Amino acid sequence: MSDHSQSDTAAKEHRRAMTRDELRVAAVDLIAHARREIAICSPALDPALYNRAALAEALGHFIARQARCRARIVVEDSEHMLQSSARLVELARRFSDMILIQRLGEPHHGLTEMFIVADGESCLYQQDIAVIDATLDLHAPHLAVPLARRFEDIWAASEPVPGLHGFRL
Repeated sequence: MSDHSQSDTAAKEHRRAMTRDELRVAAVDLIAHARREIAICSPALDPALYNRAALAEALGHFIARQARCRARIVVEDSEHMLQSSARLVELARRFSDMILIQRLGEPHHGLTEMFIVADGESCLYQQDIAVIDATLDLHAPHLAVPLARRFEDIWAASEPVPGLHGFRL
């Protein structure tokens, strides 16, 4: 019986997403497991994933946990994001100190992969955004830490998204 429960736990901690729905569920699960920081890197944010109530709700709960929680997002196609991911954009505008969105810098243009890292411990990785085949690994620092380091390099070379934050009085 304990072998079965161990394999169930392993299956929950490592799983493959082969459809948009599975990818969406995996992203929401990863965000729900995050405690301090979420890092998202993608050439474009798929509205079927990032403009959904479940993801916005999970991100909102994450941000509400504590004042030190933050999410950083780097995207190449920021114009598409502004037009097609209204829920995420609105959250970023409302919580501009906690949800930071930047545009990929020149050295990283042409990126084809998407990854999300939570707390340097868990990750969702999609090698090519044109093909839905991703892996979710919860409690896998050996996979998440190199992605987190890569994200830091990408973030350091990124720039603000024009038009994200309007002028406020």
